[in-house]
Amino acid sequence: MFEIKYDRLTNTTRIETKNLNILGEDKKIKVEIVNIITDEIHYTTELGSNMWSEWKGGDVVMSDVKIYDDNWKHIYTQKWDVLLQGDEIEKNLWVYLKKRQNLNFKSRGLIIGTHDGRNGHWIYPIKEGLSEALLVDGSETQFKELLHNYRDYTNVEFMNEIVTPDGKEVEWFQGGEGYTDSVFKDIPLIYLNDNQITKQFRKSISINELMKKNDFDWIHLDVEGLDADLILALENTPSVIIFESMNLKNHQLSDLKTWFKNNNYEHLESDGNIIAFQK
Repeated sequence: MFEIKYDRLTNTTRIETKNLNILGEDKKIKVEIVNIITDEIHYTTELGSNMWSEWKGGDVVMSDVKIYDDNWKHIYTQKWDVLLQGDEIEKNLWVYLKKRQNLNFKSRGLIIGTHDGRNGHWIYPIKEGLSEALLVDGSETQFKELLHNYRDYTNVEFMNEIVTPDGKEVEWFQGGEGYTDSVFKDIPLIYLNDNQITKQFRKSISINELMKKNDFDWIHLDVEGLDADLILALENTPSVIIFESMNLKNHQLSDLKTWFKNNNYEHLESDGNIIAFQK
């Protein structure tokens, strides 16, 4: 009758139909693609027999597909599943946290650079309650959305702070919707014109101060080019580190690989991100 296909490399969801005669005279289905955190409807379409439609999600990765008949009566929901549709980093984080849960160990994650919480390797295990987490973002615009999107979650805490290696005052460059706010001006310049970017001086908190106050066994970083500096500054090493590698320079990646070796980590890369496990 219909088939739902998901391509993780291009983040494309494809719905294909065959013979829909069983639906009666109208012989059509309606399709919604819905964000798993906000229930935001990203895409709606209507299909008859032997038709197809695709939705390219861009940065919005984790979405359910809901199928209705022509009168909007629910037929089926394909729930987003990390082991079926996730990338290697998402799968590895899920298995790590699930194993700890099975052993009755409590997990707690430090997630720096959450943006509005609609996307990230950490979203699915937090939604499913596998771990507690401190959600940190420096952008005031994104942080307001984050608070709204996770207002009903009891396993998370929030912090609107800029995290740095040393906790000193920094220049903070921001613009647009806040997704690329950074201590490095060249990061927002990739996506915005110079006249769209504003600068202000902001206080920061050091990553080691955060680590000392909490018992984090895993951390997730998406801090627009500051990832390497934060990792190299760590005084206490968590079991799992996930970070965005696509904005890092070659010498930073080289320094990180040396640091991983010295601190007994193995790592793998997937689509511009890296996950490192301490052996």
